[in-house]
Amino acid sequence: MAICGYSIGAPNGLIYIRAEYPLAIETIKNCNQPGKRICLLGNNILGTGFNFDIKLRYGAGAFVCGEETALIHSMEGLRGEPTVKPPFPAEAGYLGKPTNVNNVETFAAIPAIILKGAKWFSSIVQNDQKVPKCLHLQERLIM
Repeated sequence: MAICGYSIGAPNGLIYIRAEYPLAIETIKNCNQPGKRICLLGNNILGTGFNFDIKLRYGAGAFVCGEETALIHSMEGLRGEPTVKPPFPAEAGYLGKPTNVNNVETFAAIPAIILKGAKWFSSIVQNDQKVPKCLHLQERLIM
C-alpha cells in the first residue's frame, strides 16, 4: 500500500475492515508499529522525504460494500450504497478526493512485480486455471 501511495503521491492509506472481526483488526494494528520502527511507514520513509501512514476504517461489511463506491460511502460513515459513475473514485472518491481502491491481493503482488517484472507475473496464472494468483505467487516466491 505504501508503494501505491508513493507512486500516486498519497500520504495516507485506509484499510476497510468489518468491525465484527476483532482478531483481524488487532493483527492489522500490530503490523503498523513494526512498519514504523523499520521506517517503512510514517515520516521520511527510508530517507526519501515521503510520508505515509495507514489508518483503519470500520464498517458493517454488507456484501454490497465489495463495490468500490459503496465501500467508500461506508468508510465515510454513510450507508454503503453504490453510486452511478462518472465521476469515478479516481476523480472524486473518499471525502470527494481522488481515490485508488484495491484489494489486498493486488497490493501483495506489487513487490514481486517490481522485483521480477510484469512478464513474469503475467506468466503465473493462465486463463484456464482456477487457482488464485496469490497462491501461485506465494508458491513461486518460495521456490
